[in-house]
Amino acid sequence: MKKLTIILILFSTFLFSQQSIFWKISKDDSESYILGTYHYLGKDFINENKIILEKLKQSKIALSENIDSANIFINKRDENLILKKLDKNEIETIKNIVPNYVDAKKMTLRELIITIDGKISSKFCLTEKEKSDNIKMDDYLKKYSLENNLKLVGLEPTKNTFDYINNSLYLGATDEKLLQILKTKIILLNSEKQNLNCSIINEYRTKKHLFNFTKERQEKLITARNKDWIDKIDNAIKQNKKVFIFVGLFHLDFKDGLLELLKKRDYKIEEIELK
Repeated sequence: MKKLTIILILFSTFLFSQQSIFWKISKDDSESYILGTYHYLGKDFINENKIILEKLKQSKIALSENIDSANIFINKRDENLILKKLDKNEIETIKNIVPNYVDAKKMTLRELIITIDGKISSKFCLTEKEKSDNIKMDDYLKKYSLENNLKLVGLEPTKNTFDYINNSLYLGATDEKLLQILKTKIILLNSEKQNLNCSIINEYRTKKHLFNFTKERQEKLITARNKDWIDKIDNAIKQNKKVFIFVGLFHLDFKDGLLELLKKRDYKIEEIELK
């Protein structure tokens, strides 16, 4: 019994010590790396840890969630007529949060909701210094890859990402319900004082995340994308040996996260401590 207790303690310690946002992936003669990003933070966060850029530069290929622009397919759509139910101030808010190259009037309600969620998190959870960082973390890694002559590949077209959003977010909600959700979020974004829970970004700033590799994730949006990506990641490593992968942090977590999916394919996963 004593021996079993010691084993359980050691296992528990190992399980909960795996907290890094940056991991080494190896099998046979391959050595690759995967970084869990936080999309709203910028290049300064990456530059604080030179090992990230060093490992990226040493790679042969970089894999990102996607690399093409949303305007390619959004601007070809017809206008979303339900958006005419927004008032003048609400429309102005929408225009301010959507990039100029995308026609906001042609976006779906779900697309606008997830866009405004990002703006809310940035407004209330980022420091002023973080807000002034003019290039976001994922974009910076893409730019660095191209500047260092790495092949940059998207794990999915941006259109697929938006399809996942439209098929998974607020499943079953009517347009009227989604419109009300959007209006509520616009009010939240335009307010000045909010008790928003910023625990996720506060944790990320420590460059650690408490992973739970035994629990199944509930968000179908992330799980479905992970399952679509794992073959592409596996094949890229087999073909190139040195691959650098950077995707949103939550794609790494849980039983159906990328780290566990890689383990099932006999990859050795080792955390890299960041300062």
